Amino acid sequence: MRAVVAALALSAAIVFDAPLGAQSDVPVDFTIAFIGDQGLGANAQAVLTLIRNEGAAAVLHSGDFDYQDNPKAWDDQISAILGSDFPYFASVGNHDASMFRGPGGYQELLAARMQRLGIAWRGDLGVQSSFRYRGIFFVLTAPGVFGSGDGLYDLFIANELAADSSTWRISSWHKDMQLMQVGGKGDETGWGVYEQSRRGGAIIATTLVLSRDDPSTPADEGRSFVFVSGLGGKSIRDQQLSGPWWASIYTSTQGATYGALFGVFDYRGDPGLAHFYFKDIGGRVADEFFVRSAAVEQPPPCTTAACDCRGRPDAAPCDDGDACTASDACVAGVCRGGTPRGCDDGDACSIDTCSPGGGCVHRPIVLADLRSGLRRGLRAGACRGQPVPRSVARILGRARSLLVRADATSSSARAGRFITRALRVLSHGRAALTSAQRRVSPSCAATLRQRFDDAQTGLSCLLQGP
Repeated sequence: MRAVVAALALSAAIVFDAPLGAQSDVPVDFTIAFIGDQGLGANAQAVLTLIRNEGAAAVLHSGDFDYQDNPKAWDDQISAILGSDFPYFASVGNHDASMFRGPGGYQELLAARMQRLGIAWRGDLGVQSSFRYRGIFFVLTAPGVFGSGDGLYDLFIANELAADSSTWRISSWHKDMQLMQVGGKGDETGWGVYEQSRRGGAIIATTLVLSRDDPSTPADEGRSFVFVSGLGGKSIRDQQLSGPWWASIYTSTQGATYGALFGVFDYRGDPGLAHFYFKDIGGRVADEFFVRSAAVEQPPPCTTAACDCRGRPDAAPCDDGDACTASDACVAGVCRGGTPRGCDDGDACSIDTCSPGGGCVHRPIVLADLRSGLRRGLRAGACRGQPVPRSVARILGRARSLLVRADATSSSARAGRFITRALRVLSHGRAALTSAQRRVSPSCAATLRQRFDDAQTGLSCLLQGP
């Protein structure tokens, strides 16, 4: 339904209230993936695979599941990648309403999953419900989907949060108010659900976009925040609205692709700190931010180099223990890595990498490096989905095949001849590359040129020998 995610700006820190005497038994680095608007198929599966690979311990899905009214197919897709007993929580979306309740419906499958995990809940699961899992309290409601937000769900949220004393509390629903998204939707939930969630010290999770809260309540600013994660695999929309209150926006206008927002609670053993980051299926981290709970007064003793910022101001220099970052600085009591350390040794015939534990590493280029680079030529992020001419693909394929033959032979002389032929193929392919530049975006054209240049340089290095 929406294709945007917004989080607080890079390295931003939020302090929000939770109830006095709050309790926390959240495991260290407990990670939850937040998604919405999922669908069935390759894109949704790629997001679920990302969630698995990031080591998430649970998913919170804020509505709009498969868009096909097929609860079994949706549940099977989740189980095939994450497992049938993976903690998967969800609040109902408008595209799920007709098949949510009843035998074989989404609610029945969600309830069965929670029962297998031994998780008890109160109320109408996914509609007007609450539960506690691994020290985090969840309130799942359906304003604008099954009834009005004001006078119904806002009262439920207020009562549930008032009865709970968890440090971390999350209030999730699907629809939004107009000021809480950058698409073309109007007011659909009422402000009450936002206000009661904030007053109860809950993080607000929906599937549209981060915005400000109700502008008529300035006294409540800073009590909570809203995030949105709606790039679960179905669609990617453009940005239509804007305003000075947006912290970060990630839509098709910004070149977005599918992904998930990850929240890491009890970050590095600090029960009052959470680290959030949005990562897409291409590996890009579009934004990240920290949240500190005001309910936790004293963090645990510092035992690693990465926590040497406790009690120090933001921007104070520190060492995050990673040899691949420079200009590390304190943010919200945590040492954050700065700019990537440059490892370029100026030698075009070497591969320069960085090891977090040891720093820069330099080694001579080998055939496998060039074969890998040619294989990625048309799958590079800047060219993904663009009609790159077949002539370019054929050139890269022919060069790669020659390198495979060079790698397979035991004769250095024959290997040299195959490498020379591959170099000649790439040189003659410049005409096709020039033609391709007129049919792809400038960024894709630049990527293709770089692939050719890197391959030709590397082949020349191999011919020169050590």
